[in-house]
Amino acid sequence: MYLQELTINGFKSFADKTQIKFDPGLTGVVGPNGSGKSNITEAIRWVLGEQSAKSLRGERMGDVIFAGTDTRPALNRAEVTMVFNNDDGYLEQQPSQVSVTRRLFRNGDSEFLLNNQQVRLKDIVTLFMDSGLGRDSFAFISQGRVEAIFNSKPEDRRGIFEEAAGVLKYKNQKAKAQAQLDETDDNLDRVHDIVHELAVRLEPLAEQSSMAREYQRQSTEYAQLHQQLLARQVQSMVAQQREVQTAAKATKRRIEELNGKIKGLEADSDRRTKAAADLDHQLAQVNDDLLAKSMKQQSLNGEEDVSNERVQNATSRLADLRERLAQAQADQQDAQQHLQDVKQQQDELAQAIKTTRAQLRTVEQAASTPAELNAQLETTQQNYIDTLQQQANNRNAIAALSKEAQLAASQQAATQSRLAELNAQIKQLTAKQETADAALKAAQAEQNQATAAVRAAETALSDDQEQYQRLNQQLMEHSQAYTQASARYKTLKELNDDYAGFYSGVRTVLKNKGKLPGVVGAVAELLKIPERYQVAFDQAIGGSLQAIVTANQGAAKRAISFLKQRRAGRATFLPADVIRPRSLPQSIRNQVAGQRGFIGVGIDLVGFDQHLTNVIASLIGTLIVVDNLDNAVPIANSLHHRYRLVTLDGDILNAGGSMSGGAQHRGSSSPLARTQEAQRLHKQLAAMATKLDEERATLAQLEQQSTAADATLRAASDHLTTMRDQTHSAQADSQLVAQQVTQLRQQVAALRVNLPQDEDDYAHRQAELTAQGDTIQQHLAELQQTMTDLRAALADQNSRAADHQERLTQLKTALAVKQEAAKTAAAQLAQWQEAERTAVTTANRLEQRIAAIEKAANETAQEKEQRGATLAQLARDIQQLQEQQAKLNQQKATARTELSRVSASITTAYNERQEVMATSETQSVQLNQLKMHLDTALSTLSEEYQTTYEAAIAAVPADPVGIPELQSQLKLLKRGLDELGPVNMNAIDEYQEVKERYDFLTAQQNDLEDAKAQLLNTMGELDKEVQERFTAVFEATSTAFSEIFPQMFGGGHAELQLTDPEHLLTTGIEIVAQPPGKNHTRLSLLSGGERALTAITLLFAIIKVRPVPFSVLDEVEASLDEANVDRFGDFLRHYSSNTQFIVITHRRGTMAAADILYGVTMQESGVSRMVSVSLDDAAAAVGAEHQAG
Repeated sequence: MYLQELTINGFKSFADKTQIKFDPGLTGVVGPNGSGKSNITEAIRWVLGEQSAKSLRGERMGDVIFAGTDTRPALNRAEVTMVFNNDDGYLEQQPSQVSVTRRLFRNGDSEFLLNNQQVRLKDIVTLFMDSGLGRDSFAFISQGRVEAIFNSKPEDRRGIFEEAAGVLKYKNQKAKAQAQLDETDDNLDRVHDIVHELAVRLEPLAEQSSMAREYQRQSTEYAQLHQQLLARQVQSMVAQQREVQTAAKATKRRIEELNGKIKGLEADSDRRTKAAADLDHQLAQVNDDLLAKSMKQQSLNGEEDVSNERVQNATSRLADLRERLAQAQADQQDAQQHLQDVKQQQDELAQAIKTTRAQLRTVEQAASTPAELNAQLETTQQNYIDTLQQQANNRNAIAALSKEAQLAASQQAATQSRLAELNAQIKQLTAKQETADAALKAAQAEQNQATAAVRAAETALSDDQEQYQRLNQQLMEHSQAYTQASARYKTLKELNDDYAGFYSGVRTVLKNKGKLPGVVGAVAELLKIPERYQVAFDQAIGGSLQAIVTANQGAAKRAISFLKQRRAGRATFLPADVIRPRSLPQSIRNQVAGQRGFIGVGIDLVGFDQHLTNVIASLIGTLIVVDNLDNAVPIANSLHHRYRLVTLDGDILNAGGSMSGGAQHRGSSSPLARTQEAQRLHKQLAAMATKLDEERATLAQLEQQSTAADATLRAASDHLTTMRDQTHSAQADSQLVAQQVTQLRQQVAALRVNLPQDEDDYAHRQAELTAQGDTIQQHLAELQQTMTDLRAALADQNSRAADHQERLTQLKTALAVKQEAAKTAAAQLAQWQEAERTAVTTANRLEQRIAAIEKAANETAQEKEQRGATLAQLARDIQQLQEQQAKLNQQKATARTELSRVSASITTAYNERQEVMATSETQSVQLNQLKMHLDTALSTLSEEYQTTYEAAIAAVPADPVGIPELQSQLKLLKRGLDELGPVNMNAIDEYQEVKERYDFLTAQQNDLEDAKAQLLNTMGELDKEVQERFTAVFEATSTAFSEIFPQMFGGGHAELQLTDPEHLLTTGIEIVAQPPGKNHTRLSLLSGGERALTAITLLFAIIKVRPVPFSVLDEVEASLDEANVDRFGDFLRHYSSNTQFIVITHRRGTMAAADILYGVTMQESGVSRMVSVSLDDAAAAVGAEHQAG
């Protein structure tokens, strides 16, 4: 058989349908790097069933579909078809021409066709598995496979020979057999555990079934008598209950009466407390009003004094102002007289100036002078005259200011004297005010402290009373709860001490533990189980809870002899020295730990003494606790029902798969439940007793605190009243002084408003006028110099016209003198006009001041009249408030006395209620005990006998025996039942069922043992087959390798060696070679080219031993030099007569050996094409490529 045709369409770079024809012999495929040559090899591997995308140089299988280029779109499928010539029948049961097709679509769908018929991938793989064309066969040899041979360790190199020997299927069969063996071992372990558990159950079941009928007879008689006894006891307890209930109702009514009385007293106390607080508030309001009116009275008295002072000041001020007004009017008249004189003088000078100017004009016509200099001189002279007028005005202002300052100085002296007196008084009052403020501040601080003390005392008293009531109620509730719990514990303890509910034999042994050394106790006594898990362990441990733990086998034997001697029944014993513990393997723990609902392993969830670990582990060491049945079933399935599981509701999944569960009665009938409840109650009672003692002590302490708080409140209230009075007095003193200081400061302010300008102001104004005069004098000197200069200039220019000018000068001088006199008169006129205006202004101002003072005096008189009326009314109000204050103080004292009386009544009522409540607690305890016994009896009738009290009492004979006789009969029957021990009424059917299951599983166990032996035998035969095949292939390959090596190397010698001949299943293979001219050495010490050629030689040796229809060589000779490539090509040509070779290459020697040569090009980017190639051209092209590289 050989590969006849390969058709590629859409696979990787072969976008177009490409058909390649192959003939027997050597076919070469050449092409530049990246052209897609290796895609042909991958297409052949892919169609033969390759499933690894990475081995096809992709990330996912869809990458083999043509992905498109810049000019071509991506395709939606890849398809490869191989056609084999099968004329020699190499593939059995196949036609002479066999076609295999594989398609892959971009959506992930795929198809396999065999001879155009759709088949499965498995069918393709199976077809070629034994043909040498498998996925990992030697039909495909790449450069990487060659490198793997010479780079791998001897142990890893063994795999190549196993492939050649075809032992992989045997190793797979052995692996399957090993898996079956592991599964068989698991099944054996599981069956063994189940058989062990069933064997443990068989013996007690057989004994139980033999006693079941006898137990049924005696229990029926016992039930009848017990029901009669219970009915008679219920009848008696109901009568007692009625009597106690009647007394309890009377006690309750008395408590309610006392509660009502206390409630009324407390309401009265609250009302009186509120009334006292209202009185305090009213008294504080009256005190505040009294203080306010007293302060207002003092303030008005102070204002009256200030008004009188103002009147005196106003009278003195008016006299002074009137005197100053008269002086101002006299100054005004004097200024008017001077004004008349100056005006007359001005008229005379004006006429003289007119005459002189006329003469001057006459002279000026006769004389010719420089006009410019004369004009300047005239202007300067005019300025000089104006400045002289300013100087005169300045001097007059200085004189007037001096006169005014003298007048103001006399007034200021009087005012300053009065201000000094007022400031001295203010200083004294300020010191007094500071003392009063300090006293007020101290009084207020102490009042605040007293107020805070009262509030704190009120709060403390209220809190103590409220806490006392709350704690008292809490104490009653806790006392009742303690009484109920104590009664329940006492009942449980009596039952436990009597070992009620235990089998007769067990109870006998436990009651006589003191006589039987080595008896530790029943399992139910020795376990400490959290309440949450009680039901689960009660059901899971079951009857073993009554098993008796002994220190050793001797103690168990003595106990059994003791029972036999007394004919006291039977019991099961667990000797701690021989009991073997059972534990859950860690692997199983890890397996179930993460599953839903898993709670824990039984032994980890309970408490017990450490020396009992083996005993407890034998009972619950492998017990798995789960929260509910829904979660337990999956866990049991995952464990193949090898272990026992129990839920919190008591449902059980037994090893082997059986399940038990349903509704169950819970209560005191279970020894375990009773023991656990008694343990919990014992701890709770101790804690409750401690709590009650603490509450009683706290209650007594609160009563003392309440009495002390009431006394503190009284003292604080009295102190607060005293401090309020002191504060009001200090506040009145402080406000009075403050009012006086304010009045004096108002007087000072008024004086300062009317105070004349001080000396500094006059000095400042005089300094300004003096500076102004100096400036004027300096300006006059400058003008005088300017006139001198101008006159000198005129004299120089007019020296020739002196005669003509002399007269002119005389006239001008005369005119200037007259004009100067006129200006002086004008200045005097302005001065006296200013003096007149000043006198008028001063007179007007003084008149206004006088009018204002007179108006203020009138207003002060009116205010004094109004103030007198107000003071009279205030005196009446103050007297009325003082009377009201005395009345409220008397009411306050009365209210305090009544409040003390009510508080004493409340205390008496509290004490009486406490005594009655103690009686009520005693009655409650009696009722609880009766109810507990009654409930127990009724519960027993209902749960144990499924009947009612009415039915039971109706069944009592007309002439019943007495209760003591009934109890005696029941004891005898009970002893007989106890001697029988625990009886399982379903024991007969259960025993038969367990026996059948035990026999069946025993047979299954034997079958599994036989299967295990058979599997071990099969694995031995497979190992033997592998050894024989491996040895045959190794020897044949070694011989072929030694023959081919000299052909490939042109001489030399090589051989294959086993690294561990004694262990043919694991031995490695070492390659030892001696190329021509070199020493005999291992493969790893050869050069790179020698190692590659040696590896190729080994592959050809394997192919010679295990021929394949065709072989695809993908650049395996890439690392060889030219001489070795030529040898490689010659060898291929020689052997191609027996095996079809398809060679992917770019080496000249290999191409030269090919019978047919195909070229792969990529004329279009990303698309591979097949072309015919001339052998010479191909060799030349490849050689050029290597030279360029």
